[in-house]
Amino acid sequence: MTSLKGPLINRRAAMKGAVGLAAATMAPWVRAAVPPPVKVGSIMPSSGILAFPGQSCVRGIDLGAKFARERYGVEITVVHADTQSKPENGRIAADSLIQQGCNVLIGAWDSGATISALQAAEAAKVPMVVHIASANQVTSQGFTQVFRFYPPAATIVRQSLAEMRALVTSVNDPPKGAVVLHLSNTMGTSTATSLDAAWKELDLPVKLLEYIPYDEKARDLSVEVAKAKASGADALVSVTRVNDAIMIIRECIKQAWNPKLIFSPNGNGVPDKAFYDALGKYADGAMSSNLWYNPKGEDARTIVDRFQSTYANEWMDANSGCAFEAVQIVADAVVRAKSAVSSEIHAALKATDLKPMLMYSGPIRFDATGQNTGAAVTVLQARQSKPRVVGPDGIAEYKAQYPLVPFEKR
Repeated sequence: MTSLKGPLINRRAAMKGAVGLAAATMAPWVRAAVPPPVKVGSIMPSSGILAFPGQSCVRGIDLGAKFARERYGVEITVVHADTQSKPENGRIAADSLIQQGCNVLIGAWDSGATISALQAAEAAKVPMVVHIASANQVTSQGFTQVFRFYPPAATIVRQSLAEMRALVTSVNDPPKGAVVLHLSNTMGTSTATSLDAAWKELDLPVKLLEYIPYDEKARDLSVEVAKAKASGADALVSVTRVNDAIMIIRECIKQAWNPKLIFSPNGNGVPDKAFYDALGKYADGAMSSNLWYNPKGEDARTIVDRFQSTYANEWMDANSGCAFEAVQIVADAVVRAKSAVSSEIHAALKATDLKPMLMYSGPIRFDATGQNTGAAVTVLQARQSKPRVVGPDGIAEYKAQYPLVPFEKR
């Protein structure tokens, strides 16, 4: 990995006990001894239909390892494994990484691949930090090696719909009916189930008209979008990956359907660079609620700038951000454990109480199921070809725009 440049405390100083990032913006961290080196296995969909987010996660992992070395003095060797966007390959990748001597795993982005990989982690008693995967089953099946930073679908959906409710009750001419377009995979069906329950619980003043599932391998969503339009809905709620998020907007344009609100709880599209590259001005206005970095966090600007200088043609997004944070969680555990032994890292992870370095979240703490209890979401809106934070109010960069500008008037 390319070494980072900047006003960093050198290694000799680190050996004396002071370790920091850029001295002007990062508080120093003091430790009694240099932590042991650790080998981390990274499980991501770096090829196939999920390659966009998978490759973003890889960038976040690699940058996170550099920062962990600077912040904690931990020498992290990262070994990457590609699931090829096939859920069943999660276990194969995890087994391979464990056989290569990885002491801890991070992955696997897709919920199906994550659950598959956790089976191998469980059998080998190797802890796995789940940076992204929202299916409720990840922490509800009794796995003892799971430590999920990301919120479960039920939490994301409830927080998301609370923000959506606040929006639609504060605007003139709010939408009257909504249709849900969602993936039919593990993540999509889990989110749709959570949506139904949270919608009723929060008593959203928008009628939920229809659920329309589709296969994540679909190459054409014209029928599904036509069905959504025919429902009479003036709000589109979607649970997507980035490729299908792009297809849905293109079909809305082709079919002259202009929802007043496009909102994606627990979906890709708005957070992803590929969405803007593909859609240009037609991306603007769509909203999504996801984990995102805190734009007002004390360290965020330094980290985002480092990311941009390292990957000039990319940007720090939810995928790279969560992957980056997962490495910091591992490094913190290794420092406290004073060990690279899997069982001792596991014990340290259970006792985690960590302020996020980058992402918007409460303190990172894991409950008995392995779920981060501080997990929280932001609301993003596509504005001028970038995702901008519009909620919660305390970290918002912009005020949400409503309704969407009709596609033909852009």
